[in-house]
Amino acid sequence: MPKQIISASEMERYGYCPLSWHLDLKGIDAEGSEVNTGVEKHKEMGDSLKNLLFEEEKSRETSNTLITVVAMIMALVTIALVILLISNNELRQHLGFILLIIGIGWMLVASFFLYRLLVSTEKIDKLRDDYKLGETDIETPDGLTSETPVLKSKELNLAGRPDYLIKEGEQRIPVEVKTGRPPKAPFFSHILQIGAYCLLSEETFSEKPSHGQIRYGFENKPHEIKWDSDLKGLVKEKLEEMNDILAGRMEAHRNHKRVGKCNNCSRRKGCPERLKN
Repeated sequence: MPKQIISASEMERYGYCPLSWHLDLKGIDAEGSEVNTGVEKHKEMGDSLKNLLFEEEKSRETSNTLITVVAMIMALVTIALVILLISNNELRQHLGFILLIIGIGWMLVASFFLYRLLVSTEKIDKLRDDYKLGETDIETPDGLTSETPVLKSKELNLAGRPDYLIKEGEQRIPVEVKTGRPPKAPFFSHILQIGAYCLLSEETFSEKPSHGQIRYGFENKPHEIKWDSDLKGLVKEKLEEMNDILAGRMEAHRNHKRVGKCNNCSRRKGCPERLKN
């Protein structure tokens, strides 16, 4: 039975080798230490990005609370000083002193919120520095925020969640982070995957992104992949091939003649078309 939804990560596997992708669908698990390492690194990065967004939201809430508290302090102190300066009535003067003491108490509260804000800001700066994010406005498509749902296309039978999205005006630029040794240029399979994310971003937010980003680790400069009609056509073409295989109208086969690629494939042991030295 054909799968109901094809994921962008499946498109990456298909771009690497259609047969490797199909073996995965048949239940042949990926093997090799590099698989576990990649999963662990992605989980660590995902947790860090979620933590960053959580800290930024907490920082905004603390900042708003601090502004409210400071406004209350200013109002209390002003009223207290006015009462003390213009009133000769002893009772009112006592009231002024009480308001002044309350204001000092609220100053202590403000100091607490200021401390929280400074701690949160320090965490945010460290996380942004660790992941070379600068001042970019980021979102994660995991339901963490109502603005950025998981990306889906009912029309194209496609779904996916890039590692994060950069918000540039109305555009959402998808970013995919890859672990392992960085290549000289992005792999075809990675370009196909980021193209799928660009297509999903365009359909989800009704705004065409100018490009997508592939990052081979955060210490290296990101590769910007232009989102144009050629890449869109390629993504749709490969999606059609995958749907044909799922429907039984086409068979999946190895798409290369490179022994090294087979040796590095995580499903090499269960592959009937594996090339050997």
